Formats: sequence, C-alpha cells, structure tokens
Amino acid sequence: MRITLFPALLALGLLVGCESQPPPAAPAAPQIASNVSGTIMLREPRALGNNARAELKVIDVSQPDTPLAQITIEHANHPPISFNLPIDPKAVDPLRTYAVDARLIDGERRFLPVLQYPVLTKKSPSEVQIILTPEPTPAEKMYEAYKKAFGEIGSLKSVSGGGQTPNTSTAWDAFYTNGKIKVVREITDMYDDKANEIGRVTTKMTYKDDKPWVIVKEESAGEGTRPSTVIKVGWDDTGTLVLKDKLASGQAGQASPDEANALHQHAVQALAQAQAKVPKPK
Repeated sequence: MRITLFPALLALGLLVGCESQPPPAAPAAPQIASNVSGTIMLREPRALGNNARAELKVIDVSQPDTPLAQITIEHANHPPISFNLPIDPKAVDPLRTYAVDARLIDGERRFLPVLQYPVLTKKSPSEVQIILTPEPTPAEKMYEAYKKAFGEIGSLKSVSGGGQTPNTSTAWDAFYTNGKIKVVREITDMYDDKANEIGRVTTKMTYKDDKPWVIVKEESAGEGTRPSTVIKVGWDDTGTLVLKDKLASGQAGQASPDEANALHQHAVQALAQAQAKVPKPK
C-alpha cells in the first residue's frame, strides 16, 4: 500500500510546489532619455556664409507640427555643429516613433537630411550624427526646367528669320505649339569695318503664358569659341526675378537689374517678331 501511494503523494507535492512559485516579474519599461544630442555635418564640405543657421526639432513623425523640442543655432557656418535639445521624458510615448528634423539654411540654399534619424523610443539612440545634403535652390530648379523645355524643341513646329546691319548679322528660329511661341533661339555675329568677325552673341529665350520665362545669353569671340560671358535670368509666375546668374571671365556673380530688364525687353520684341510668322489657324 505504501508503494502504491508514494508516487501519487510525490506528484501532489510537486504540483503544490509549482503553484506556490510567484509569477515572473514584468519587464521594466525602457527609460526615456532627457535630452537628444549629436552633430550635423555636410555630406560634401563647402564654404558657408557667416549668417548660415541650423534649425533642429525633435518630432513625433506622425505629428511633425508639434515638436517635443526645438532650437536654432546662429552662425552655423563651420560644420560639424554640435547640438543638444532637452526633452521631457513624460511627454514621450514609448509606442510612438520620434526623429530629429534638421536643416541648415545658407541664404537661398537649404541643406536637408539624407535619411530619417529616429531617437528616444524603440531602441533608438538619444545621440545621432546627422548628414545633410544641399537641396536645389529655386533658381537651380528653374534652370533645370528650362533645359528640359529647350531640349524638347525637336518636337515643335518652327519658323525662322533674320536681318543685317552694317556690322551685324542676325539669324533666329522659333519653336511653337498650338500657335504659341515657346522658344526663340537667336545668333548675332558682329564684324569690324573690314568684315572680320569680332564677336558672337547667342540668346536663347523661353516663354510661359506669352511672357519671357528663362533667358540665357552667351557672349563669345566668334563661332566655335568658348563663351566669355554667360547671363541667365528667369522670372516666376508672379514676375519676380528668381534666376539671375552671371559668369564673366571665370568669375561667378549676379546679373544686374539693368541687364535683366534689357534681356526681358529683348525677349518681348523677339516674341512679337516670331509670333507674327506663325501661320494663322484655318
């Protein structure tokens, strides 16, 4: 009888022992850092103006308009630039995703992160190194759009013309669609009194809504020679001069208001001349 009861009593004892053990403790909640720090630097080093500034925010990526913390660093012209943003840990939801929104502003140029930099929650760090890359300026975007538009003239209909004075010879062709001129390309060769060529001016003019849009003027010593001066000007939909680049003798600068106005007036005259040759719709 003892032999029969012993296994049962042993099993019962083991069962009671198991039931008396306390349940495992819940894992501790992750500790939220009280600050986010790090550095920002440029992917490709370049000179920055003294008034460059860095703007940083710690944001909930699902609610970026309500940052947890933000800071502006003035005179941020010598990267890498260190930053530190205090955080209230009680304002951080461990289930949400947070990141550092950083940008560097130097005049019209903005530098933006190449990646998203998560922090604070979901095993993300509280210290990050942020790499920034330049964003195209409005002027650069406009010039890229101009190049695309000019590259499509092969698909447009064209008209041409020209004229002469004692010391110049001008030839132009214009490209249109739906009866409207979109591009005028003009070449003027200049001669001395002995009919020797002394210079060439090439002007490429594009239009939007029957108004000058982007104009590129190149001045050179003659056919086949490298331009010594290149002026690029362009206006947005409100008529504001956005693109105003000038390269003269290897020196980069800006076109003057007088130069921009002169090119605008020339483009208006070229448009009227070319539009007059476009066949009227039947």
